[in-house]
Amino acid sequence: MKTFLLMLLFLIISGVANFAIGQDLMSKIAGRVINSENKKPIEAASIIILRGNSKTKSDHEGRFLISANHGDSVLVSHIGYHTKTILYRSGTSSLTVMLVPVANVLDEVMVSSGYQQLRPNEMTGSFQVLDKKTLDQQVGINILDRLNNLTPGFRKGTFEFQPNRNERLNISIRGLSTIEASKDPLIVLDGFIYEGDIDNIDPNSIASVTVLKDAAATSIWGARAGNGVIVLTSINAANKSQKTSVSISHTITTKRITDYNKLYQPANLDYIQAEQELFNAGYYDGKIEQSPYLALTPAAEIFLARRKGLISAQDSTVMIAKLLTMDGKAAYRNAFLKTPFLQQSFANISGASDLIRYNFGVGNTLDLSENKAKDNKINLYLNNSFHWNDKFELNLNVNFLTQKQRSGTPAFDLFKYGGKYVPFFEFRNAEGEALPFNTGYRGNYLDQLYGDKLLDWNYYPLHDYELDRTTTRKNELYAIVQAKYNIRPYLSANLSYQYQTQRKATERIAQVDSYYARNLINIFSSIDPQSGSVAHPVPMGGIYDLNNGDVSSYTWRGQLNFDRSFGVHHINAILGAEIREVLSKGATSISYGYSADPIRTKVVDYANFYPTLPAGGFSSIQGNVSLMKSVNRFVSHYANVAYLYKQRYGLSASIRKDGANVFGVNTNDKYNPFWSVGASWQLSKEKFADWKAVNDLQLRATYGYSGNIDPSRTPLPVTETTSGRYTNYPAFVISTLNDPSLRWEKVRTLNLGLRFGLFKSRITGSFDYYVKKSTDLYGNSLIDYTVFGKANTTVKNNASIRSQGAELNLTAEAIRTPNFSWRPAVLLSLNKNKVLEYYNRQFGLINLVGNGASIIPIVGRPLNSIAAFNWGGLNEHGDPQGFLVGELSTDYQKIRNSTVGEIGDSQTIVFVGSSVPQLFGNLINTFSYRNFELSFNLSFKANYYFRKEATNSGNFYTYGKAYSDYDRRWQSAGDEKYTQVPRVKYPIDANRDAFYQGSTVNVLKGDHARLEYVNLSWRNLWQLGSKKLNTRLFLNASNLGLIWKSNKEDVDPDFSGRLTPNPTYSLGLNVNF
Repeated sequence: MKTFLLMLLFLIISGVANFAIGQDLMSKIAGRVINSENKKPIEAASIIILRGNSKTKSDHEGRFLISANHGDSVLVSHIGYHTKTILYRSGTSSLTVMLVPVANVLDEVMVSSGYQQLRPNEMTGSFQVLDKKTLDQQVGINILDRLNNLTPGFRKGTFEFQPNRNERLNISIRGLSTIEASKDPLIVLDGFIYEGDIDNIDPNSIASVTVLKDAAATSIWGARAGNGVIVLTSINAANKSQKTSVSISHTITTKRITDYNKLYQPANLDYIQAEQELFNAGYYDGKIEQSPYLALTPAAEIFLARRKGLISAQDSTVMIAKLLTMDGKAAYRNAFLKTPFLQQSFANISGASDLIRYNFGVGNTLDLSENKAKDNKINLYLNNSFHWNDKFELNLNVNFLTQKQRSGTPAFDLFKYGGKYVPFFEFRNAEGEALPFNTGYRGNYLDQLYGDKLLDWNYYPLHDYELDRTTTRKNELYAIVQAKYNIRPYLSANLSYQYQTQRKATERIAQVDSYYARNLINIFSSIDPQSGSVAHPVPMGGIYDLNNGDVSSYTWRGQLNFDRSFGVHHINAILGAEIREVLSKGATSISYGYSADPIRTKVVDYANFYPTLPAGGFSSIQGNVSLMKSVNRFVSHYANVAYLYKQRYGLSASIRKDGANVFGVNTNDKYNPFWSVGASWQLSKEKFADWKAVNDLQLRATYGYSGNIDPSRTPLPVTETTSGRYTNYPAFVISTLNDPSLRWEKVRTLNLGLRFGLFKSRITGSFDYYVKKSTDLYGNSLIDYTVFGKANTTVKNNASIRSQGAELNLTAEAIRTPNFSWRPAVLLSLNKNKVLEYYNRQFGLINLVGNGASIIPIVGRPLNSIAAFNWGGLNEHGDPQGFLVGELSTDYQKIRNSTVGEIGDSQTIVFVGSSVPQLFGNLINTFSYRNFELSFNLSFKANYYFRKEATNSGNFYTYGKAYSDYDRRWQSAGDEKYTQVPRVKYPIDANRDAFYQGSTVNVLKGDHARLEYVNLSWRNLWQLGSKKLNTRLFLNASNLGLIWKSNKEDVDPDFSGRLTPNPTYSLGLNVNF
C-alpha cells in the first residue's frame, strides 16, 4: 500500500510539472476529417493528442479544434475507417485528414465471429467487442478475469467452485441455458474451438475479445453455442505498410498475507469449556474405547490423562493454561506463509515486407503464492502471413506453452485433530524444533502400542511439505495453418487446419521420511506375534504417484467467402464445412519403494488383501494402473449471409447442420439444423430522421436456435472396470444405459436491440431485450429398475427452461476539453429464469433449503433458489421454534415432514427467491488529464438472497466449526428476548440443527456494491529522432471490498463463512517503439 501511495504521489507531481512547462508551448489546430474516396466529411471521428492525451470529436462537417505542442502525434480514428497518425509541426494552423474506409484495408478486422469478419453495421446480432486498452484496465493471469465487470450479461460465479466435467470456467453469459449439460460458454481462439485450460493463454497476447450473445451471433457455432461464445483474437501479424515495431510490458503484483484472524473461531477459553462439557458428558468415551488410536483434541487428551491419573490436577491446570495462550492462526502464519508475488512479462516484435508479415511474442509468468507454491509459465507466439501475389496467401499461427507448478505449504483448513478444528496449536517448540500434529492418529498411543517396530507415526507439518512435493508439468501446442486463394476481388476460398495438443503430467513424490509414505508403510505392516519380525507389503522407500492427462484435437475446414458491393447493395457471406475430433486420454498409477538416485521402484502386489494397522480389517494396496480414453467426433456444414441495402437496411441469416458420435443413429439421421435470421434498420440515415440530438440510431431484431451438448454422453452403454468384492477378480459394470434417440439440447433466442448515439456521440450505447427458451434439456427420467438395477433413472431429453432479460451498455463524455475529460459508463444486466418442464418431479421446496449453489429443478422456480423454514424465535429453553399447522412447535421431524411435496405447507416453509443475482452491473468512471488517466469500477448485485453460515451444535461439537453468531448464542433463561441464536446443545439433535440452519432467520438479502478496481496510468509519446517511443506506466489496485450491503450483519454476501480476497496491488510498464 505504501508503494502504491508513493507512486501515486510521484505521478501527480510529474503531471503538475508537465502542465506548468507545457502551457506556453501549446498551439490551436483547426482541422477537418474526410473520407478519402468521396471526400465527404466524417462526423464523430476521434482526435487524440498522444503525448498530452487531449481528445475531441469532429462535428457534422468533419471539423475539429484541438491544442497541441510541436512534435505531438495526432491520432485520428473512426469506426469503419483505418486509423491514421500525423506528426504536428509548429506553424501548421490547419490539417486535413483523409481516412481510408475499412473496405479498402484488407487487414482491418472490426468484429470476429470466429468464422467471419464483419463490420459492426453488417451484424444484426448482439455482441460486444473489448479492445486491448479495455482489457488492460484489469490485471490477472486469466483472460476471462479481465472480462468480468466490463461486459453486460457476463457473470462470474461466487459460490465455492470445483471444476467438473460440465463446468470448468465458473462464468455465464446471459445466465444458464441448461440443467445437466455443459454450462460453459464456448471459447474460440483465432477462429477455432479451444479445448485447453484457459489459464494457458497469456492475456497479454490477446488483441481483442468478442462476446457473442444471441442466436444470430452464436448459431453459426451450432451445437456448442447455447451458452454464448467468447472469441479471442491474438495479436496479428503487421499490416503491409507497417514498419518493424517492438512492444514490451512488465507487471509486478503483490498483496498482503491472508489475515486468518478474520476467520471466526471461538475464544480459547470458550472452546475448552465446551470440550470439558463434552468430555464430562461422555462424548469421547465411545471413540476412546472402540478406536483408541484415533486423534483427540489437545484439551480432550489432557482430560483423559487426568481421568486415568497419568497427570495431577496441577499438571492439568498448567497444561490447560498453556492452551489458553496459544494462537493457532499466528502459528500457522509464522510457519507457512510469506508475501505473495506475481510477475508478468511480455515482449512482441512485428513487421512486414511485400512478401511476409510477421509477429513474434514471448511471455513469462512467475507466480509465487503465499503458501510458497511456485508456478512458472512461458508462452511463445508466432503469427506469420505470406503473400506470394495478389491471389495466394498462407497464414501460420503457432502458440506454444510450457509450464511447471510446484506445491507449497499445507492449507490452513487441513489442520484438524481427528477431523476437528481447534483454535490452539503450534508447530515448533521454544527451541525451534518441529512438533508433531496429531491430525489422524494419537501419536503417543501408537508409540506405546508398537514401540520401535514401526516407523515414526507422527506428522511433523513444519518440514513435511518439503518431503512430499507435487509437481505438475504442462506443455501445449496450438497451431493453425490457413491457405487463402482470391478467386475474384470479392470471392475467396480458405482451407484451414487446426491442431492442438495439451500434455499434463502431475507427479507426487513422497520421500520415505514423509508422513504420507510412513503412514502407508505402517498401515500395511504385519508384525509376527511370535518373533516380532515385521513384514512390509508396502516396501520401504518413497511413493511415486503419477497422473497423466492428454487432450488433442484437430479441425479441417473448407470455406468460401463472398464480400461485394453492387451499387447500393452489399453482401458478405460464407459457405463451409468442417470435421473435428477431440481425443482425451488419461493414466494414473502409484509406485512404491521409490528412490530418486538411482531411479527405481519395487514390485507390489495390488491384487490381494492384507491386514491393516491400527484399525484391523483387510485392504488391497491402491495404485494399479488406471486408464481412460474418450473420442468425440463432429462433422458440420454451415452458411451465413449478411445483406445491406443503402448502408441502411440489413438482413442476416445463418444455418448449420451438426453431426456427432455423442448422439445415436436416430438423431444424426434427422436433418434438424440450427439456424437464425436477423434484421437491422439504420434509422438515423432516413431523411425523416433529421434529429439534431440523434446522430446514430439502429434497430435490431434476431431469432434463431443454437445448441448445447454433454460430451460425456454416448449412443452406446458405458461400462466401468472394477474388482469383485470377495474374489477381487476383474469385473465390468454397466454404469450408464444407452439411448439411440438422445440428441443435443436446443436454445431458442429472440433478441430485440437498439444502438444509439446522441449529441454528436457524446452519449453512445446499446440496449437489448431477449427471451431464451431451452428445450430438449437433459434430465433424469424414471426407468424400470428391475431391468437395470444400478439406478432407477436415466438421462433423457425431457426438460425445458425459460429465461429472459435485458442489457444496457451506456457511455458518455460528460466533460470534454482539450486537457480534461470525464467518461462515465454504465453496464446493466437483468436475467431471470425458471423451469418449465422436468419429467422426474422428485424435488420439493425442502430440497431448496440450502445455500442455492446447486441446481434443483422445480417447475416454476429459478434454477438456483432458496427456500426456508418460517422462524418462530427461541423458546424459554433456547430452542429454535418453527410452525406446524399454524402453531409454534419444536417437533422438528414433523415440521420437516410437513414440507414434503412441490409446494409444502406455506405456514411451515416458504420460497424466498433466487440465490444468484438477477440484477447486476457496473459503473465505470474514467478521468483523463493530459497524460494521466484514472479509472475506477464499481459493481453491484441485486435481487437475490443468500444463506449465511450459522453455528449449529452438530458442526461445533463434531468438527469444531463455529461462526460469529456463536458469541450471541442463548446461554441462560431470558436470553431469548435478545438473541435469535439457539443454545449449543448436547446430545446433538440433527433435526434441530437442520431446522435452525435452514430457517428464514439465516437468509439475508444479497444486494451489495463493491469497488472492483482503481487504475491510474500515465502515457507519454517520446520523439527520438525519427523514432517514436510510446510509454505507459500504470498502478492498479483490485479486490478493494464492499462499499455498501443491504444486510445489517457483518457478512459479505459473496463470501459468507469464507475469507474475502485481499486487495491486490500492481505496478506495470508498457513500452512500444
